[in-house]
Amino acid sequence: MPFRLDTPFYPIPGPQPEAAFGAVLEILLKTRLKLHLESDRAGSDEDVNAYLAGLLVSYIDPRYLTAVSQVLSRHEVDVFHAVCGARENYQVYWIYKVNADDELVHLGVFDSRWQNEQARLHRMKRYYTFASDYQRRIYGKPTAVGEIEQKLSDQSERYLAILTGARNDYLHMAKTLGGQELLEIEEGLARFEQELPRRTKMDEFLDAYAKWLSGEKSPEARTRILSLAEELKGLDPSFPKERLPGL
Repeated sequence: MPFRLDTPFYPIPGPQPEAAFGAVLEILLKTRLKLHLESDRAGSDEDVNAYLAGLLVSYIDPRYLTAVSQVLSRHEVDVFHAVCGARENYQVYWIYKVNADDELVHLGVFDSRWQNEQARLHRMKRYYTFASDYQRRIYGKPTAVGEIEQKLSDQSERYLAILTGARNDYLHMAKTLGGQELLEIEEGLARFEQELPRRTKMDEFLDAYAKWLSGEKSPEARTRILSLAEELKGLDPSFPKERLPGL
């Protein structure tokens, strides 16, 4: 399925896609007004409104969900594996973009208390920063889409608050947990505790790697990245420390 990099949101299929897009955009704008988070006079983030509306509508399109499912993962190591296996910058960009978008939608719309999910929030910020950087690499200059993705990274709390407000006031989404779901949560927490050392080390590695890709390059920085990669390899033998793009 083709996707255009110069489009800030997924092209919505159907005979009248503007209706769905317009309805969601109106919800976002009403939410911003209610939360006093409207755009400034310069309209510096009105482009983000369009991006968010297009993203939300895309999540009701089975074709879009099928396309992104091929590269989505809740585990950072899986995302990094996919990036290392990518053959061109566009593929790397797409992997980071759809994983960042998915975290944004799940934290803002499907999770009622995203403020408690700092690890996922931090991961989303990194993915958007990586996506923005690869947009610049692809075109050799800053792009409108890359600027939107950087705004979503830098001001993610602002936009998550807007999505949560839309969720509560207009989408009316609520969920109650049953016994089986609570049991799954407990099992998930146990697995998380077991994986915590690897996750913590992965966070350190990705932070250092993000700074390297952003231009903070020095022999010391490279040594630190390689050292962290070696430690990750010890915690996770499948970690591809021999293939680090851009290093």
